[in-house]
Amino acid sequence: MNAAPSERPVVLVLATDAHISADLPDDATARSAEPNEVDEESLRDVDLAVVSDAAGLARVRDGRESLPVVALVDDPAGDVATAPTVDAVSTTTADVAATVRWLLARDGSVRSDPSRPPSRVERLNAGATRLASVRSVEETHRAAIAVADEVFPPHHCLVGVRDGKWIEPIAASAEVPIEDCNRVRVGSGAAGTVAVTGEPVVEPNPNAESPYDTVLTLPVGDDTVFQLVTDDPDGFSEADRRLAGLLASHVEETLDRIRADEALRSERDRLLALFSNVPDPAVAYDYVDGEPVVHRVNDAFEETFGYDAEAVGGESLDDYIVPVEDGAVEEAIDLNERLQRGENVRREVTRKTADGLRHFILHVIPIRLDAENASGYAIYTDVTDRREREATLREQNERLDEFASIVSHDLRNPLGVAQGYVELASDTGDTAHLPKAGEALGRMGELVDDLLSLARQGRSVGETERASIAALARDAWASVDTGGAELVVEGDVTLDADPARTRELFENVFRNSVEHGPTDGRAEPGESVELGSAGGRPTTVDDGCAAEGLTVRVGEASPRSDGDGGTGFFVEDDGCGLPEETERVFDTGFTTDEDGTGLGLAISERIAEAHGWEARAVTGESGGARFEFRTS
Repeated sequence: MNAAPSERPVVLVLATDAHISADLPDDATARSAEPNEVDEESLRDVDLAVVSDAAGLARVRDGRESLPVVALVDDPAGDVATAPTVDAVSTTTADVAATVRWLLARDGSVRSDPSRPPSRVERLNAGATRLASVRSVEETHRAAIAVADEVFPPHHCLVGVRDGKWIEPIAASAEVPIEDCNRVRVGSGAAGTVAVTGEPVVEPNPNAESPYDTVLTLPVGDDTVFQLVTDDPDGFSEADRRLAGLLASHVEETLDRIRADEALRSERDRLLALFSNVPDPAVAYDYVDGEPVVHRVNDAFEETFGYDAEAVGGESLDDYIVPVEDGAVEEAIDLNERLQRGENVRREVTRKTADGLRHFILHVIPIRLDAENASGYAIYTDVTDRREREATLREQNERLDEFASIVSHDLRNPLGVAQGYVELASDTGDTAHLPKAGEALGRMGELVDDLLSLARQGRSVGETERASIAALARDAWASVDTGGAELVVEGDVTLDADPARTRELFENVFRNSVEHGPTDGRAEPGESVELGSAGGRPTTVDDGCAAEGLTVRVGEASPRSDGDGGTGFFVEDDGCGLPEETERVFDTGFTTDEDGTGLGLAISERIAEAHGWEARAVTGESGGARFEFRTS
């Protein structure tokens, strides 16, 4: 210190609390200043500084690095409290006076009344403040010895820790070499007994060769003992025992705090490792003004959604991954309201990812259930592939149902007819019945071929290429028994298509036109031409059939008046037109022809869907059937 012994010590307060100066010792001169008001000159006659923040500490360190410093802070484990240039820490203004007096006494600076050093209670209080700032068990043991040396100068002290069946010496006063301290077995000797009973023990030193007469042993929690030894023949006074008990309590509280902090850190590290390594995208969020603001994301989130932690940190999660279509925004608003009420939410959602829209099972866990929340965790489990598999399975099941219906009904009828005619020919020996059986078997062959087409290819196509619709239509026309019908190609359109399957589409539409074309005789005006039955009911089209022949036109479909639908083509005939149940013409098994399979147009529609085209049936200009196929 710089002042003469007869002068009062000067304490400089660089803290935000203006009342600190009033709490300082009466035998000290207090000064208050802002950090920017202090320079090296003003620090020359100062004996001790009290700081409350990094700015004050930096000013003192730059002006006089060796000046003793007391840190008055809320967090004894913070950066200011643990700085190397800080000599002591106080967490309340009430502790400042005792801490300052202890530091001044330690450095010989209480000059107004040298005969009044700080009391042992004041030294213990200052030591308790020091213990509040330590961060490890080993540091606690060393700090306990240092405080004990301040509070009990005539005595020496030792800290022992239980390790299995032994009490191992860990730290001792400087005058007591730790290597000279023997370990003792748990249950024997003063230290071993206290470790078992948890009760303090005062007894004469059993070691006759030791210079110490009396040993005071106190428990510190379940696994630590604290010992004081003295060479005073009178042993330990009642005040000694009381202060030693208080010191042991402070050390125990410090150890409990450190272990609790270590447990919390360990648990935090485990949770962080789990969060980081979970295979599904995960987000830790905090609600700010009703928005889920990103606190942390894991690696899987970055990979799936294409945003790194730096990009989305501090931002609203919904702004990045919630799509604007299909009501997702309204769904997210409802989700946020439920989460803030403390509900545990699990639902399927659609989110924007680096690969486009995908489907997830979203499981959101608030920090506190059944209470208003501001934080939580969200985990996204991708179920897009599963949904696609389920959709494929549903389609397969639908086709199985269709096949079962066709097999059970449409195949059974011609099978029964063929069987009947064969039995009749067998019974009568008249082979004239066999052609009828052959016709029935031929119908069965058509059904089987169509069923195989549905089963093998369904709604899938192979490699696509730029293809001329006019050329494909002509190829398909040549492979269909069209009788006297005529094909007229009106222009051309080029589309990305699987040529083989597109020809199959044309073949089925052409075959439908031919099968439902005009009859051999001309229908008189006003007469109805019966087209067959649909579901057991006769279906007729009035004045709808051409008198002779059939013309089928193919060309580019003009834009629709409603603006819906893209580029495409049409197939239109001047035949008998569509049935009243127009919406059913693409249904599997629906037909108005007694000899039809009801599968041709269904196959055409599925080929169109496989290409991403829309299939539509409307009435043509001449009253015949018109089928339009357009890109979506």
